Amino acid sequence: MPGGKLLMLINFFPPSGGGGVYRPLSFVKYLSRMSWRITVVTPKPGEFWITDPGLEDRIPDGVRVVRTGSLSGHRILGVVKGGRGAGGSRRSSSRFERIRRIGELVLVPDTYVGWVPFAVRAARRLCRGERFDIVYSTSPPDSTHLAAARITRSFSIPWVADFRDPWISLCLRDPPTALHRAIHRRMERRTAGASRVIVTTTRQKERIETLYPACRVEKIPNGYDEDDFAGLDNVAPPERPFTMLHGGMLTLGRTSRNFLEGLSLFLDENPEAADEVRVVFLGARESDNEEWVRKLGLDDAVSFADNVPHARCIEMERSSHVLLLIKHDDERYRGLVPGKLFEYIGARRPILALVPEGEASRIVTGLRRGEVAGVSDPASIARKIHTMFELYRQGRLDGSYSLEKAARCTRRSAAERFNEVLTSILEER
Repeated sequence: MPGGKLLMLINFFPPSGGGGVYRPLSFVKYLSRMSWRITVVTPKPGEFWITDPGLEDRIPDGVRVVRTGSLSGHRILGVVKGGRGAGGSRRSSSRFERIRRIGELVLVPDTYVGWVPFAVRAARRLCRGERFDIVYSTSPPDSTHLAAARITRSFSIPWVADFRDPWISLCLRDPPTALHRAIHRRMERRTAGASRVIVTTTRQKERIETLYPACRVEKIPNGYDEDDFAGLDNVAPPERPFTMLHGGMLTLGRTSRNFLEGLSLFLDENPEAADEVRVVFLGARESDNEEWVRKLGLDDAVSFADNVPHARCIEMERSSHVLLLIKHDDERYRGLVPGKLFEYIGARRPILALVPEGEASRIVTGLRRGEVAGVSDPASIARKIHTMFELYRQGRLDGSYSLEKAARCTRRSAAERFNEVLTSILEER
């Protein structure tokens, strides 16, 4: 049975921006080309602090988007901050970020739970008027799965729960109390009872299968969208200076500090490189990152830029010599593969990946896409910067790595696999 009617509950959706938008948006885009009739339920603009209105142009014309109200913690804090939630400020005080996390004491499973009643109300209204074949929810935020669970229970519709990351407060953060942990575990267990659970990495799949043996879990990795790079084949870095670009957020434990210390070591050992090396951090960040630049005396080499439309970000990646990937310096994040890594693969520029040993490092080395250094090892980082800088000075940077297109790493490939999963659910009914 080709295609069907798909009800998708997505919290982060255009005009919201940021890394969490691209996977569900790509599923909407490509599944709609595979005969799926799609309805998206999502909050009105202002739910997330990063916006990219240009992404709305990527929503296919035939997709119905139902926008609802919300009382999420982020939206309320945005009002308190004078419109920050609705306007998309790009730089936040690290103190404010810590205050925001206090909300997780009372907002369970996350600070977006205030959207759940609005999402459920809208989805119920839709389900009373027509029959949907499958309900889809994606996280983070994990609270989106709570809304999907209510709909599938009320209307007996098969449910697919897509985990872009593992359940946040069980895997990536410490719950504030034992009671919170028990509540989170119960919620995750309920979500594991979905018709299918989708994860992005092998480690996530193994964890879910160990905890919930009856769970039907499938791995569908992230990817890059080939359409993003159309017409950019002739975009290349200038001859000088040697530019390294980090595109993405520096928040919630992912910081530039270790890289900056490694860069400082490199420049101390190679003072002649000071006039040739430039590093750009592009995107949302906590203010601590800029403090470290000042403390290390790197103001001439390092700059920060606010979020830009995704199309412009892609162009900047293509015109940089090296793309910098930074993972969290935390054992709990070892099994994660940042979605940004796939975008870098699509940009076809050498990558300097500051990641622990694991799936992400294996992707970089397996594709011969760049260099890998320990995320918490400034000396190793300095050595890798030196390696890539010397290749650049010798005119051998691009030729030293494999920079061809990687079809198996595309969003199209992921959507085709997802279509197979959805079709199998229809065939079981």
